[in-house]
Amino acid sequence: MKTVSEMKTVSVRTSRRWAGTGALALGAVLATTGCGSGAQPPPAAASAAIAPVAAPATTGPQTTQAPGEPEDSGSPAAPGGTVGTEDLRRAGEAALKAVPDSTLSSIESKENGRFWEVQVVAADGTEHELDVEAGTGKVIGKPRVEAEDAGDKAEHRRRVEEAKLGYLQAAKKIEAQVPGGRITELSLDGHNGKTVWEGDVVDSSRTKRFIMIDAGDGKILVGR
Repeated sequence: MKTVSEMKTVSVRTSRRWAGTGALALGAVLATTGCGSGAQPPPAAASAAIAPVAAPATTGPQTTQAPGEPEDSGSPAAPGGTVGTEDLRRAGEAALKAVPDSTLSSIESKENGRFWEVQVVAADGTEHELDVEAGTGKVIGKPRVEAEDAGDKAEHRRRVEEAKLGYLQAAKKIEAQVPGGRITELSLDGHNGKTVWEGDVVDSSRTKRFIMIDAGDGKILVGR
């Protein structure tokens, strides 16, 4: 029969055995969980890892301007190209230089101001037609001559002789009549037995106006 002291010793040994067995079991569980290749992070960490990034708030339609693209000024571009009096003069001088000893009888802006169509009359009455680039005064190609008879040539000579007012003087009178206007056509013609300069000019409100000037004395015959 065991004494009380022996019974206490057995009880302590039994408790230690169960504690050791529990520790081994817990260690096995932790080892199995930790060594698995598919270990998952804690729920809070996983949620943080996959949380979507919020898109920036917008307050209205957004537009992106292409690099180098001019801003819209809200007003349409001015019609035509370079059609000012200075450019008209440059084109006229280029045509007169291309056909020596000639007189300018007509000049008209073409293709929305990209070039001038100029007609000059040579000393023998032959009419030459040339295209002159706007802005540069460069003659495009060679002068063109249409087949005309002696009567046509005589008429050309008569008109340029009666015109005491040259094309530049006529252009200045038109400028004075329509300040800020742009001449798009100026030609020598006949009206009621007189030789006249007829001009088309676009004013500052983009209205096309017609001016007629007596090529002999420079009087304004029509200004509308």
